Amino acid sequence: LKLDPMPGLGLAPDASLRGSVIHEALGRFAMAHATSLPAEIAAELLGNARAALSDFAGNARVAAFWLPRFARFAAWFAETEAARRQGTTRVLAELPGSIVWHAPAGPFTLKARADRVDVSGQGLVITDYKSGANLTALAARAGRGEAPQLLLEAVIANAGGFDKLDAMPVTALRYISASGGEPPGRVIDVKSDDLAALAASAKAGLEQLIAAFDDEATPY
Repeated sequence: LKLDPMPGLGLAPDASLRGSVIHEALGRFAMAHATSLPAEIAAELLGNARAALSDFAGNARVAAFWLPRFARFAAWFAETEAARRQGTTRVLAELPGSIVWHAPAGPFTLKARADRVDVSGQGLVITDYKSGANLTALAARAGRGEAPQLLLEAVIANAGGFDKLDAMPVTALRYISASGGEPPGRVIDVKSDDLAALAASAKAGLEQLIAAFDDEATPY
């Protein structure tokens, strides 16, 4: 039936759950305020996080660490979000997309779900939210084509594969840290002189990998 397994009973909340809560809180916020910002940004974000964590409200780790850290991030987000939205017409969250291309063994479908896509007259900014990664190193790897997630999302965007969006150029790829530590939040862009060429290189690399595994002589 392709159902996802439910978490085991009595398991302590872990880093995976924390990341999911952060994504859900920010996703709900963007869906509710796609074209304009509310007066109380931080309070609404924190309310979204509390709702997502309602089943774990009595857990000591959640009460003592997760919510205070998210509150710090929410305050940072509230101070900086207006500047990020300068020039955008709308912000889309948890946006599914896909493209299909021919491979040696038949059609291959690449699917993705973008955490956030900012739409403007110039093109798209695709953002990936992170709760604990070393973003400086991750952005550097993406700029060298070694961390292909955002690059392949750009490939989908360039081809018009995202829901609710026509094919548009991608003007920036970025990571936003939601750690709530020091600093509580941070934005790091993927640096490249030619994002379209970098995305095309990532696509070519994936096509080579698919062709290799479509070969019956390649072991899995």
